[in-house]
Amino acid sequence: MTSMSPKTLLFLQAHPDDECILTGATMAKAKSLGMRTIVVYGTRGDAGETNQDLGEESLGDRRVREALAACAELGADRIEWLPYDDSGMAGTDTTSNPAAFSNADPATVAAQVADLLEDETLDAIIGYDANGTYGHPDHVQVHLVAHQMATLELAPWVLDATYNREHLAGLPDADGSIDTKFAAAEEDLTHFVGGEKWFLQKAKAIGHHLSQVPDDWDPDNPDLDGFRARFGTEWFIAKPVAADSSFEDLGDLFAPKQDWAG
Repeated sequence: MTSMSPKTLLFLQAHPDDECILTGATMAKAKSLGMRTIVVYGTRGDAGETNQDLGEESLGDRRVREALAACAELGADRIEWLPYDDSGMAGTDTTSNPAAFSNADPATVAAQVADLLEDETLDAIIGYDANGTYGHPDHVQVHLVAHQMATLELAPWVLDATYNREHLAGLPDADGSIDTKFAAAEEDLTHFVGGEKWFLQKAKAIGHHLSQVPDDWDPDNPDLDGFRARFGTEWFIAKPVAADSSFEDLGDLFAPKQDWAG
């Protein structure tokens, strides 16, 4: 029998805007189902780039404000920030920063998150795939931390948010090549979240990240076709923490891969 208590999902994110791109539709749909959604950011995205005039505001502060607005759009119930710096892209000066998120011990970070959320009962932990989606050191760290948390048995399921790399390689503006260091293979995917309603809510939320969206993105009248083709479906690799972990309580949110219509 399915428990009547609200399900609680933890979304581990590397930077502000990742919550929208990778899991925005999932967060919106979960909220509509009465689930409790928690977002924990590893960094404030302070090593990123922007074409916006920030005035006297730091990029990290701007991205925090944007993330709070986006999470409100998606109905997040709780938002927390870990005390780490953005690592930046691999091989840059910021990656060597001892305080960078990617340089922290994953077990230590997992324990920090567990302490931070000691008053919560988690039903699933959502992180990223083993490639960190596109190889960013902080994204890889999210994967490691999520699976380290699994060893603490803090939730019955861990799900890796990812992209369907074969689908992306087959888009009209792609060259058809497959990079095995990017995202995940279609054969490894297990579940997805789709639906135009949730996609449109996700697109509205990402409009709050003006420091990160392309210059031609109009939050009041965005061109959604390309965004839909790439990010209209959110993909996951679900892994049980224990052999007897039941997916029943999450089945209304995550559809099995075989139900995807393409």
